[in-house]
Amino acid sequence: MRSLVLFFVFSSLAEGGQAVVLLWLTYALTSNALLIGVVVVLGYLPAALVGLLFSRVADRGRADRMARSTNSVLSVTSFLLAAQQFTSGRSVALSMTVISLSQVVLSIAKMTNKAALNRLIRNLFDRDTARRLMGLTSSSSLIGQVVGAGLAGLFLAQRWVVGGLLFAAVAYGLSALFMTLGTRGYTEPGERAEEESGQPEGQTPMRWSFGLVAVLLFSIPSSGGLQFMTTLLVPLADAVAPNQPSFYAVLNIVSIGGGFLAGVLLSTSVVSSRQVLAWALPIAGALALLLAFFHLKYLVVLECFALVLVITCHVICMQVMTNQAPRDHEIGQFAVMRNVVASLAKAVFSFAAGALVGLCGISGTSAVLAAALACFALAWPALRSRWRVPGIDVP
Repeated sequence: MRSLVLFFVFSSLAEGGQAVVLLWLTYALTSNALLIGVVVVLGYLPAALVGLLFSRVADRGRADRMARSTNSVLSVTSFLLAAQQFTSGRSVALSMTVISLSQVVLSIAKMTNKAALNRLIRNLFDRDTARRLMGLTSSSSLIGQVVGAGLAGLFLAQRWVVGGLLFAAVAYGLSALFMTLGTRGYTEPGERAEEESGQPEGQTPMRWSFGLVAVLLFSIPSSGGLQFMTTLLVPLADAVAPNQPSFYAVLNIVSIGGGFLAGVLLSTSVVSSRQVLAWALPIAGALALLLAFFHLKYLVVLECFALVLVITCHVICMQVMTNQAPRDHEIGQFAVMRNVVASLAKAVFSFAAGALVGLCGISGTSAVLAAALACFALAWPALRSRWRVPGIDVP
């Protein structure tokens, strides 16, 4: 289990650090908040499109090899990004093209990774252990993102973009190594049956239920809202503390710190899934509305921390349900379908955040987020009575 946790730590270390570098670099090259939204969209939309084709075969192949291979590809991609910035970083057109292509690779790799990791966790652990492990890995991942964002901020403070990208490449490589160590001796539960029957696993169509559809539906506000905040942080930091890239890193760190605390609260049962499902969306909507009206520097830090804390609690609940709701042979398929929905939500919310900042500023953009979260919060009471997920106490 320790090696798997370290896999999540180093993966998120790389992802968090590279995201800070690429978003800051995009804004530094173009001074355009809309392009930040486009770059973020490219980190999710390709996965949604490819996922529709990939879902039927998501439960085939070895999950450990898939997770290891995707992170190896991401390591190479980060090295190529660093090489491009070192040799021709002043070319805006070329830099934006390479950044965009790297986001497409990241999108597809993360989709494959999530399907593989859901299979690994479900196959290796019982339901209770898997649920605790997902809370633990969420916290561990957010620790990695905090450290990654902080180190990226140090690189950016020194204007050393190449160093930040090389750091991400090394971290991705280490995550692939820990996956290798953590899955030694792993075998797929269906391998023997496949050999005996001669029929490939993962071909049974998924049987949809209201519970599965509800998991997809209510993944939209939290997954989209979290990415909305990621896109908003760059122009928000620039509006509150102009020409201070270190403040952007501070907002990233405190936001990810809020996400880390969410994982701790859920994994230790201080906060229950029942409480999160009942209250997370209304509270998040209220906090987003506060962000629309109060822009004092230190207050913004607290608002971002609290908002990301609450939204991440909801995201983690949706992740646990993604692992627990489907039948055993549907885990990969459903994980890919949720990734499709979450990716589309992230793409739409990210693009909307970038576009709205240019149209109605930070206040108007935050108010739109508050309204979107409120709509889903109002829809929850009408649907909750029909939602049944194993091991999840639905209010």
